[in-house]
Amino acid sequence: MEFLAEGSDDCPLIRLYHFDVAGAMRLREAFRSLADGSRQSIPLHEEWWIEPVDACRLDLRLGKRDLGVVQRLPMRFECVLTEEGWLEAMEKTDPFCVPPENQQAETDQWLNYGGEVSLLLSPTGKW
Repeated sequence: MEFLAEGSDDCPLIRLYHFDVAGAMRLREAFRSLADGSRQSIPLHEEWWIEPVDACRLDLRLGKRDLGVVQRLPMRFECVLTEEGWLEAMEKTDPFCVPPENQQAETDQWLNYGGEVSLLLSPTGKW
């Protein structure tokens, strides 16, 4: 997980990258737990399967409105979505949760784009 402040027209963004099917399934499960209300908040940077770059911190939160990703402090971010927003994030993660031989052409997926900070799923780290 890495915050990129500049270097592309898509910046600023947080990139979740270099993950495999198991990592995608863990992320999908995190989104599901927010969508069904079994968790209200997940400090993604503390999950054992996430490696933050440069101390990037991202808290996923269930909210009453879709705010997307907002920066709270330097290198401290929060992604706030409604139940419906987290369900949509789950759906966008689905293509990465199948074995590579059954995946469509390798692609990236914006989980949130165009807000204060965008959130990108990028299996290879390139987009």
